[in-house]
Amino acid sequence: MALSLKDRQDKILQILRFLQEDGDFDQAKSMFQTAFDEVSVKEITEAERALIASGLPPQEIQNLCTVHAEVFRGAIGEKAELPAFEKPGHPVHTLKQENLVLTSLVNDALLPDLDKFLAGKKEKLAAIRQELADLSQIHKHYTRKEISMFPLMTKYGITAPPQVMWGVDDDIRRWIKEAKDEAGKENPDPDLLAQKIKQAAKEVTEMIFKEEAIMIPLLADVASPLDWQAVKEDEGQVGYCLINPPVNWRPAAKEIADFKQNPETIAKWNAQVDLFAQKLGGNEKENYDRQVAVAEGEKANGGKDTQLSSLFVDFAEGRLRVDQLRAMFSVMPFDIAFVDDTDTIRFFGGNCGFYPHSKNDLGMNLFSIHMPKSVSKVKQIVDDLRTGKKDKHEFWFEIRGRFVYIQYIAVRSEGKYLGVLEVLQDATYVRSLKGSKKDL
Repeated sequence: MALSLKDRQDKILQILRFLQEDGDFDQAKSMFQTAFDEVSVKEITEAERALIASGLPPQEIQNLCTVHAEVFRGAIGEKAELPAFEKPGHPVHTLKQENLVLTSLVNDALLPDLDKFLAGKKEKLAAIRQELADLSQIHKHYTRKEISMFPLMTKYGITAPPQVMWGVDDDIRRWIKEAKDEAGKENPDPDLLAQKIKQAAKEVTEMIFKEEAIMIPLLADVASPLDWQAVKEDEGQVGYCLINPPVNWRPAAKEIADFKQNPETIAKWNAQVDLFAQKLGGNEKENYDRQVAVAEGEKANGGKDTQLSSLFVDFAEGRLRVDQLRAMFSVMPFDIAFVDDTDTIRFFGGNCGFYPHSKNDLGMNLFSIHMPKSVSKVKQIVDDLRTGKKDKHEFWFEIRGRFVYIQYIAVRSEGKYLGVLEVLQDATYVRSLKGSKKDL
C-alpha cells in the first residue's frame, strides 16, 4: 500500500531525527529503503526544515546535510546535479546549505513570529528583532555570489541574470534593513512592520529559487573545475551566512582533466559575446581565449613558475627579484588594482582586504563586473584619466564604521596611457592618530 504524502513526510522526518540522535547510518539507510522506492528533493528539504522548526539550531543542519544526501543517494526522483556540486565544501553545496537555513529562518521562525506579534503577543518582538539580525547576514551570501559567481557568468557571456540579480540583491538588503529599523523602534507600527517583513521574506525566497533554478544550472554548463576552485578560494574574504565554515574542497586532478564544456552553450556564448563587448567596449572573447591558453600552459607545467622567481625586474631606482616583488605586494597596507588601456582587469594586490574581489575578475572587462547603475560613473572616471582631463580621481567616505580613501590614478609612460591604478586605504587608524611617536 502506497504511503500518503503526509505519511511519506513523517517517515522521512523520523529517519532524519534518528540520524540527528547519532543513529547508525546503515540502519537509517535500511529504514529508508524499506519505506521508499524514490523520494523528491522537495520532500527531503521540507523534512529538514521541519527539523529546524522543531528546535535544531540552523547551523547544525549543515552537519546533517552530508549524511542526509548519502542516505537518500540514488533514490531522488528528480534530475541529479553534477556530482561535484554534491560534495561538501564545493561552492554550490555551500550556497545551497545557506539557502536551506535562510528558508527555514524565514518560513519557520520570522513569519510565524510576525503572525503571533500581530495577534497581540508583543513579547515576540524580541524574537523578530533577532531573526531580522540573523537574516541581515544574507549580505555575506550575496556578496560571495556577486564577487565570484557573477564575474564567472559574465566571462562566459551569461550577462543578463547577474545584472538583474545584483540589483535585486541590493533591494533585498534594503528591505531587510528597513524591517530591522522598524522593528528596532520602541513601539513599531504593526502594519508597516508586517509590510516590510513580508516584502523582504518574499524576495529572499524568490531569490533562492532564482539561484538554484536559474543561476546554478547556467553555470553548470560552462564553469570548469578550476573556475569553481577560484570561487572557493574567494570565500574566505567574505565569510558565510548562518553556517559554520565548510570543509576544504578542491577539484581532483581527474576532474580537471576530464572536464569538457557543453558545445551548445559555448556556441550560444560566442553568439552573445560580440554584442556584449560592443555595449561595454570590452574584449571578453579575446580574454577568455587567452585565459584558456594560460590555463592549458599551467596544467602542462603543473602551475609552477619557479624559474621566474629568480628573475629580476629593473626599476628607475633599483631592482627586485620576482619573488621579492610578489611578497612586497602581499603585505602592502592597502589594496591596489590595475586596469590596462583596453579596460581589462590585470592585477590585484595589497593586504587591506576592505572590499573583496575575485580571481574570476582577472581578464574581464572592467565595466562588466559592476552593477548597471554604477557603470556610467566608472566609465566617466576612466574616460577622464584616459583623455588626460584628469590625472587622478579621489574619493573618501565612511562605511561600516570605517573611513575609506580611494584614488584612481592614470598610469602613463612617456605620455602614453597604459591604464588605471586603483589604490584603496582603510584610513580609520591613521585618521585617529594624535600627537607624535618618535621612539620605539
